[in-house]
Amino acid sequence: MKRCPKCNEYLSDDAIQCKSCQHYLDGKERMDERCECGNLVAKLTEDTVEIKCRRCKRIRVIPMDMLKDRYHYLLEKSKAEPQGE
Repeated sequence: MKRCPKCNEYLSDDAIQCKSCQHYLDGKERMDERCECGNLVAKLTEDTVEIKCRRCKRIRVIPMDMLKDRYHYLLEKSKAEPQGE
């Protein structure tokens, strides 16, 4: 367990954001990516995409390298599949 430096709330060791005050613990700057309706879709950093679960509110951090590799895999897979006429 660790504590938030801003509000002193107890947090899990792997937490990157405080649930109480929303303070980020890793010091990275984030940019919001929002839907046209205004709802938050994801937060972008220089090397990750952070997506928040709508149900449990946990934040899933996805490294950009993983996204790039997955994108290339899906691109190659779509090229290999026969196109319907």
